[in-house]
Amino acid sequence: MIIYTCRVTGDEMLSDAYKPQDVVGADGEVVPELFEIESMTVNKDGGEVDVGCGDAFGGGGADEGPDDGAEKVNNVIDESIGFGYNEVPMGKKDFKDFLKTYCGKVRTMLKEDDKVAGPDVKAFTQAAPAFCKFLLGKFDDLQFYMSASFNPDGCMAMSYYKDGASNPTFVYIKKGLSEMKV
Repeated sequence: MIIYTCRVTGDEMLSDAYKPQDVVGADGEVVPELFEIESMTVNKDGGEVDVGCGDAFGGGGADEGPDDGAEKVNNVIDESIGFGYNEVPMGKKDFKDFLKTYCGKVRTMLKEDDKVAGPDVKAFTQAAPAFCKFLLGKFDDLQFYMSASFNPDGCMAMSYYKDGASNPTFVYIKKGLSEMKV
């Protein structure tokens, strides 16, 4: 399993179990240096989830169903089964300032990291205007989350709802994260 941690703070942000995928813009093109994951609403205690097939898969009796009293949480945000994100309010100017400062920090850290090749640093630097433009263009649809440590210097997860989705999609800046195999 791969855990993605914030390059700046070391906080865990997501894992490959969520199947990160490239972000595709409205034009159908991949947005460079961004990836996204789909989240789900789950029972916090790991109880049954109603998939709408009655007793077709065995289990409880005909009168038994899922526990409607179970606490339902987002599997990415929740602190006990997810990554403990903290939602933060963000104005557009604040977000622009964050992106400028954060991308500068990430670029510096990439240059100082012996494991990151020079062309990768250059690719990040060249991609930054494109992914920042994409994120700023979606600003009105985004919600912003800091990691569990609530460190404002660290990376941020941004979420939005795709058309017809009942759960948010989370977007991350790829090079802002480090991979750790566990």
